[in-house]
Amino acid sequence: MPVPSPVVLVVEDETDLREIIQDVLAGEGYQVTCAVDGAEALELLAGGLRPRLVLLDFYMPRLDGWAFLEQLRTGLGLGEVPVVAISGSVVSHPSVTAVLQKPFDITELLEIAQRFAR
Repeated sequence: MPVPSPVVLVVEDETDLREIIQDVLAGEGYQVTCAVDGAEALELLAGGLRPRLVLLDFYMPRLDGWAFLEQLRTGLGLGEVPVVAISGSVVSHPSVTAVLQKPFDITELLEIAQRFAR
């Protein structure tokens, strides 16, 4: 029986960056689900999505990364899911496992995915 691919949730409002991350990770065998903001990501999670890793932009419209994390950790009870911030600014939050500083290269992205989603 084949082992299912790890699911990665990408929460990023920049279309080009979101698509690049999705293409790169899918090419490495990850199952990638994307959301344009925290509100859409919460809808996916409430619908049953259970990622092994969340890649989270913090500066987004509608529902930003901080508000998303609060709901993820308390409202949805998904405290064990690693969250990696993807940001061009300095981000500090106790629920952030690591930070992938923009601009990042593909090697950094793959190392993060390998480290936290496999």
